[in-house]
Amino acid sequence: MAQRLHAGGKQYEADSGASIYLDDAKSLYETINPGNVVKGVVLFDVPKTLKPETIELHDSLFSGGVRVSLAG
Repeated sequence: MAQRLHAGGKQYEADSGASIYLDDAKSLYETINPGNVVKGVVLFDVPKTLKPETIELHDSLFSGGVRVSLAG
């Protein structure tokens, strides 16, 4: 996965291996056709006290991605 979490001047990579511990884990590597919607969970292994600031979402490893604010 190419998703990243940003907080405190650091960048954290998604922990795709941790998804095996989810009860209802679905692969986010499946093909998604245009117009379809997919919901999923992205897990990060971060310090418990971390206050996430933004998440960077990508549709592929090579996309520019988009940053979404998590402040609120």
